[in-house]
Amino acid sequence: IELQKAKKFMDVMRFRRYLGDNYRKEDDVTNDKGEPEKRPLPIVTIYFLGFPLERISNATVKVSRDYRDAATGEPIKETEDFMELLTHDSYVIQIKELVGKTKTKLERILQVFNPEFQMEDRHQLDFKGDLEDPLVKKMVDRLIRAIANEDIREKMDVEDEIDRIFGRELGKLAQEKDKIIAEQGRQLQEERQKAEQERQKNIELQEQLEALKKQLNK
Repeated sequence: IELQKAKKFMDVMRFRRYLGDNYRKEDDVTNDKGEPEKRPLPIVTIYFLGFPLERISNATVKVSRDYRDAATGEPIKETEDFMELLTHDSYVIQIKELVGKTKTKLERILQVFNPEFQMEDRHQLDFKGDLEDPLVKKMVDRLIRAIANEDIREKMDVEDEIDRIFGRELGKLAQEKDKIIAEQGRQLQEERQKAEQERQKNIELQEQLEALKKQLNK
């Protein structure tokens, strides 16, 4: 099971590369005889998105496969390891869509990631969800222990710094793009003005030629 998070749509290429790397891996498993061996395992991907999808507003989405006879469309109940190892199911969780939505037990659990609970220190949440649920309480307890871990806090600070640098560079690129577009627009306008001036000159020359022709014909 590969758990991933994304803040920007452009992360999709990073995920594709990472997914490709994992498809090439063999994991250490214990076979039926109790002996260790290396074997490729099926993959299930879970994506936590910090940005909204364009056309889907559901907080939790499952993208699943099914087996069907390609000729008749009839479902096939059996599965094959060969196909299970070459394809995968995905789950997508839109963090911002979790706000105020607890339609299922899964979404109640995912309320742990609800951005409404975020404090001034965005690494911490003032969780006001259902702590009576044992799994929710277990998750919250583990997150509390994680935030107290210096190594994890340091990694989060490094990630924040990378985000700031990335955002700053992205802003510079956007400014450069705007400058280039503005310059191209200015050049295009100048070319149009020159073309219009040339057209007017041609019209004036044509009128002068017509006038000369009339004088010669008299």
